[in-house]
Amino acid sequence: MPASTYERTTSPVSAARLFSDDQLEQFATPLSIHLERAANNQDPSAIDWIADQMDMECLAIYDSYLQWVAVLQTFIVENSGEDCHDQALRQMGEHAFRDFVMAYKGMDCRQHVDALARRMRSAGSTFKVEELSDRYRFRLDPWGGVVRQWRSPTQWQSSSPRYREGNRYVYPNYGGYSPPTNFSVLTAPRALTRSKPNLPCFFAAEIYFLEILPIELLGYPIAVITLPESADSEAFLDVFKNLEDIPEDVFHDVGLAKPRRGYPDWSAGAQPSPDEIDSYGIPLSIQVRNAANTENWSRMLQISRFMDDELVRAKDSLGILIAGLLTWIARHLGEDAAETALARTAEIVMAPYVDAVRGLEIKDAIPLWAMVWRSHGSTFDIEEDDLTIKFRGRPLGACGRMWASRYQKDVGRLSDSRVRYPTFGCYDWPMYFHLMREPRGITYFKTDYPIYSAHSHMLHEIYAIQQVGHPLWSEHNPLHDRDAEIVHVHYKDPANWPDEAYERLGKKRPS
Repeated sequence: MPASTYERTTSPVSAARLFSDDQLEQFATPLSIHLERAANNQDPSAIDWIADQMDMECLAIYDSYLQWVAVLQTFIVENSGEDCHDQALRQMGEHAFRDFVMAYKGMDCRQHVDALARRMRSAGSTFKVEELSDRYRFRLDPWGGVVRQWRSPTQWQSSSPRYREGNRYVYPNYGGYSPPTNFSVLTAPRALTRSKPNLPCFFAAEIYFLEILPIELLGYPIAVITLPESADSEAFLDVFKNLEDIPEDVFHDVGLAKPRRGYPDWSAGAQPSPDEIDSYGIPLSIQVRNAANTENWSRMLQISRFMDDELVRAKDSLGILIAGLLTWIARHLGEDAAETALARTAEIVMAPYVDAVRGLEIKDAIPLWAMVWRSHGSTFDIEEDDLTIKFRGRPLGACGRMWASRYQKDVGRLSDSRVRYPTFGCYDWPMYFHLMREPRGITYFKTDYPIYSAHSHMLHEIYAIQQVGHPLWSEHNPLHDRDAEIVHVHYKDPANWPDEAYERLGKKRPS
């Protein structure tokens, strides 16, 4: 493995140690492997911990990404207008969504419905699937973050991150289109609003992903959308059993023509079974608990084999879209504007995380950050010495997987304790996302710096210094080798942060 900015250290045997090596290894190991081990050993003792961590991982990044996309959409609308917003979303969404849409090509009906169900689960949707005579209908109440961002928060959110109703979870709402965030509402009816006026802006990204781009690439939508009438209404996604039966106005509403022939023939292929239809809306953590209650170890093994895919299914495309929208802003409005957009992102997206860890001792914070990096789809180790705790990943987080070359197409098992997730080569052909040209604090005053990675210095360091007086961690990216490891450095005692950690951001240590 290529050399890192930081030399490796061996954890000393010292009273300063907070974690054993076994604990650090537990934090860094994907939950899919923990579940596989529990199933193989027929050991239920770890199931509660695994399921609790699965619940946290589900939305730890997705909900933040959702808000971040809306921040950038709103920034573009406010600074350039709705026409430029559409241009940016189409141009960058095509880069972000193309491969994820093309993954549906060649699927039979059962595989297609299953893939859509995984995406809905991973987006925090509360839903059920029902079979009708001509289609499979997803009844979503609410439809993942796209509606939860629209609905007003409810009373239970003050004391719980989610609550369970039977075999379903209800996830938090955010009221993002009301003060103080005031995300943009797209006013004019057009293809990206499915010909509807006054549509909250994030719907446009879902319409592009589920209908417009797949019609362009495949000839048919991934799902036919029935938009909710209001924030508190149901939404429907329909997968037709015979693709030729999709109504012509579905294509017309998004400005496209319906193909007259050439659809895949699903009539002879596999269809979802009644048991599968019943299970589609059940969150994976609840499925794991149900399997443990009946000692169904084979079902646990089955879940462990696809849960890594579900972990990143809805997140990865949004992360790439964020990098694309930042690219559009930097190139059309300038790098100062990109930095301003990141500062606004920090105020909206990062504030809850800073508040959550503000009063935590480092021993309590590190397991939470490990969960966050697992939920990013990271391959990493953690090491501790007297002063610091370092996360070392190849790749570590979305920053690493976007910066890395495109050498890993699918989720792959590396060893008996690690998984590697897809890498995207976002700064290579054909995406060529923006490399920051002007040295500034959010690039550690370096040039040719990946724009998405600049957010780490704004959100996790500069904003944290403003709020708590020190970085949450410092991130060191391998500009010399895109496939080398990224290192995150946490100081166990905030007083030990060196002056250099502030100076490379253009800041001074608070007095």
